[in-house]
Amino acid sequence: MELYRNQRVLNLSIEPLEDVWLLIGDVQGSARHPYELSIEVKRSPDGRVLEWDSDCTCPVSIQCKHGVALMIKAAYKGQQILGTSAPAPSFKPLTEQELAAQRQADLAKRQAAAQLEAENQVIRWLGELERGGAKAPLAAERSGQNLRHEQFLYLLNVIAPQGPHPLLTLEAVVSYPKVNGGWAKAKPIKTMPGSGQPVFDLATEADHDVLQLMHTMPSAASSYFYSYGAKSRVTVEGKYGVQALELAASTGRLLIGDKHGQPTMPAQWGPPLDVLWQWHEVTQAHTDDSAWVLRARLDHSMAQLCLNSPPLYLDAHRGVCGLARVKDMSLGQVAVLLRCPPLKTAALKKLQAELAERLGAVPLPPVLEPLQTLTGVTPTACLHLSAVAPADVPVSGLMQATLRFDYAGHRGWWVGQGTTVLIDNAQGRLLLHREPQVELEAITSLVQLGLSATGNGIFGIPGSAAQQLWLQWADSDYAPLREANFDVTLDASLSGWIQHGEALDVRLDAQGDDEATSPWFDLSLGMEINGERHNILPLLPELIKMAARSPRDAATGLPDITPFIYLPATSGGFIRLPTDNLKPWLGALLELVGDRNHDFAGDSLKLSRLDAMRTTAALGEGAVWQGAQHLRELVQRLHGCAELPEVLAPKSVNASLRPYQQQGVNWLQFLREYGLAGILADDMGLGKTLQTLVHIQIEKDAGRLTHPALIIAPVSLMGNWQREAERFCPGLRSLVLHGKDRHEVAGNMMDHDIVIAPYSLLHRDRERWLEAQWHLVVLDEAQNIKNANTHAAQVASELKSKHRLCLSGTPMENHLGEIWSLFHFLMPGFLGSQKRFAELFRTPIEKQGDPEALQQLRARVTPFMLRRTKALVAHELPPKVETVMRVELSGKQADLYETIRLGMEKTVREALDAKGLAKSQITILDALLKLRQVCCDPHLLKLEAAKKVKASAKLEQLMAMLPEMLAEGRRVLLFSQFTSMLSLIEAELKQRGIPWVKLTGQSQQRDALIDQFTSGQVPLFLISLKAGGVGLNLPQADTVIHYDPWWNPAVEAQATGRAHRIGQNNSVWVVKLVAQGTIEERILALQDRKAALAESMYSGAVGRKQPLFSESDLAELLKPLST
Repeated sequence: MELYRNQRVLNLSIEPLEDVWLLIGDVQGSARHPYELSIEVKRSPDGRVLEWDSDCTCPVSIQCKHGVALMIKAAYKGQQILGTSAPAPSFKPLTEQELAAQRQADLAKRQAAAQLEAENQVIRWLGELERGGAKAPLAAERSGQNLRHEQFLYLLNVIAPQGPHPLLTLEAVVSYPKVNGGWAKAKPIKTMPGSGQPVFDLATEADHDVLQLMHTMPSAASSYFYSYGAKSRVTVEGKYGVQALELAASTGRLLIGDKHGQPTMPAQWGPPLDVLWQWHEVTQAHTDDSAWVLRARLDHSMAQLCLNSPPLYLDAHRGVCGLARVKDMSLGQVAVLLRCPPLKTAALKKLQAELAERLGAVPLPPVLEPLQTLTGVTPTACLHLSAVAPADVPVSGLMQATLRFDYAGHRGWWVGQGTTVLIDNAQGRLLLHREPQVELEAITSLVQLGLSATGNGIFGIPGSAAQQLWLQWADSDYAPLREANFDVTLDASLSGWIQHGEALDVRLDAQGDDEATSPWFDLSLGMEINGERHNILPLLPELIKMAARSPRDAATGLPDITPFIYLPATSGGFIRLPTDNLKPWLGALLELVGDRNHDFAGDSLKLSRLDAMRTTAALGEGAVWQGAQHLRELVQRLHGCAELPEVLAPKSVNASLRPYQQQGVNWLQFLREYGLAGILADDMGLGKTLQTLVHIQIEKDAGRLTHPALIIAPVSLMGNWQREAERFCPGLRSLVLHGKDRHEVAGNMMDHDIVIAPYSLLHRDRERWLEAQWHLVVLDEAQNIKNANTHAAQVASELKSKHRLCLSGTPMENHLGEIWSLFHFLMPGFLGSQKRFAELFRTPIEKQGDPEALQQLRARVTPFMLRRTKALVAHELPPKVETVMRVELSGKQADLYETIRLGMEKTVREALDAKGLAKSQITILDALLKLRQVCCDPHLLKLEAAKKVKASAKLEQLMAMLPEMLAEGRRVLLFSQFTSMLSLIEAELKQRGIPWVKLTGQSQQRDALIDQFTSGQVPLFLISLKAGGVGLNLPQADTVIHYDPWWNPAVEAQATGRAHRIGQNNSVWVVKLVAQGTIEERILALQDRKAALAESMYSGAVGRKQPLFSESDLAELLKPLST
């Protein structure tokens, strides 16, 4: 706008075409001369400007401020070409008459241009004639004004002819022949017709073609020149540039410009010339060293080489230009060669191989002597192996491999030095043509074998974990490397690097004179190497770590490691150990390392008696054993490899032992003989109490019962122990410590053979128990200490006794941590620390279903656990029939269940989101309790909504079938987890006149209640699951009803065992009442899973691969009521 306001727009002309208007004008800018502009404007039919494109001679060239000024000028003149926003009216188109007149004027212009060209042709001919003869000046004088007619000329100029990158340019100019010969000063072509250069009207067809081709040059700017958009000078480039140059030469008006850019002599298009390269010796100042430079010349010519694309030449002496041919070389390479600096002779000689490889067709400097050439030779890949320093092992591994390539005796590493290398040897200099592909294949083979480069031609296997690979190769004389076609040589330090171990020699010696009672043993391990025994104990930690990282064999449970391992020898090198003899040891040794810090540096390893037994149990074939004969016999007996000696029951015992009971007594005596402890885990009803009493009686008769046996039992079983002792072993003096008067009789407890006390008094009377010395401590229903963190479990572990025994039909009810707790009481440290036990066994078995870990744990505990199921004595028991009786909730009871379920599901989900599963146990158990209560009877819930529900489907079903059972003469035990449910049942029984007795934890005169049922006074016994699930002998019953299912199937099975046991003469009918489609049905599924885990612990069956209780279990338990 400023240019327009300052009246810098000097002129404006408008040429309307069909759909494009052309604006042409001059705008005075900052330069001395005005800028020339042309603008194309595309318009819509309604006069709106669609787009416009300007071309200016200013440096910006396009869409510049000068174009904007010209557009504004056109708008304010009233030519509306800028669209609806312009302030001027629309442009007035030409009429038919005006268009006809315009066409007539154009025709006249063309005719005048043709006439002028014809005249110029005559003038040029006359000028040549005049220069050729004496009368030329006269002719020129007469020609007068006509000889000054301007015409097209094309000038050839070389830009930077002495520089590193000379270029040939072509320029279109205007000039005229001078009278005295030559040409007047050339002027650049103006960018517009009608600017004092009528030469545009005289352009020939060839000129049009040349100008059009010049327009295609990348160096041409976009500027309107009729239909050509070109500058007057361009750099000749590409095939169109060559065509333009040839065509310009064909016009006869192609001239060579001088250094001022003025025309001189004509030029013609010549034949292609080859570029030749020559070395020239030069002398450098301040040095005596000679140097050489590379120069290019054209074959048989003094022409100038121009690095256009394609290369061109210009011979100013002969007036010829044309193509320059450069063989097998790019334009960039030619430019680099032309910039060749002076190269010293010494450097050229040293780098002769690189010159020969890279110069290609360019000759070598003459100062270099011809070389002997070695080509077409396939190299041999040579590997030299040597041991590395310990500090370098993380980088290279145990060894490093030096790779060299041998070409007919010439050996070296030339990777990355080019395909041609110069070798200096005794015979002189040799030019070697390498085979890079063959070398690359050899390097690739090394990489595929696991090696990686650590230096030039140096390879290794990084990391200490890879040392076994090196050692295996060394043990096989590096067969993998040789099979990969490497020529392998060894450093002298690798001689005898691998020593082979032979038979394993094991020595286990007791510390002290009496092996049978010694608490400590010394273990030493040796192996024969070259006929000599070597101590391999210091090598074990490395071996044990390897075993810890290895998977386990599914069949054997042993570490799945390679047949041979290689361990560092104290004298240097490595020892190869056969692992078949060592595998059985590794599990036991691994735990020794994990449980405590053992000193493996000495000649022997100090082991406790339990650790020695554990290690001895891992004895494998092929080992030579010495010492500890007594201990090894013990291990064989524990694992059933030897028959246990029979110990007959004393005549004072008033019972005939069944065969399996006699085996139990033998086992208890065996454990006592060797100072061991164990779990008698027979099913309920198989006589655990009797077997224990017989064992104590044997101890007394043998004179070993110098202190009492302490029996810790649930309160409900204390009376049973006293009765059984009086019945079967009347020679044993028993004392029950319970109640407030226990302190009065506790003072003479050491005068008895058996002291019976409840678990509740362990912590309360802690000092009394810990001050005493006991011959035997028996924990009946030992699952009471399944939580090792309870006071009872902690006090029990501190008791002073020679022997310990656990009695439990269900040593594991929920998880493996309970097994650990029992063995922690029996033999502290036998299963390691609680944390270590979780790492090795509990987590892998319970959460991952790991069969290998399960197998290892079973192998550990089985020798110290004697378990016989009722299936073993099935021929001595009547049949047992189990029936699941499903009862459907309906009406308001079903509605109440669903209402409680929805509320509890929301509460549990919020707790899980906020605190996670572990910290939400109270909320979860409360939710599940409420659902179970609804199933049993709505009156169990302390909610207003529940009070309005009168229906109780399970209670109605129970009261429908009980009278029939009793009418058939059945004797019934009815169990429930809820004592309040038993109270509701009592009310119904009272209303129907059915006699019963009830036993709960609050019941007084427990024995009297039991007698009423066993004597036949009443046919129905209501029992709370917690109070009467264990310790009752009720073979008089033939029917067992479980009113509500409990989480743990073992608890239910124990309750059933009150009736289905030794002494039962009738078949037993077990009825389980379950509310259909409710949480009770899902409890049954959970019972199956817990039973599977317990069975896998006892029998070795693999449990399911999932934890015992998860969020998915909760989702299942809290499902809507279904049918």
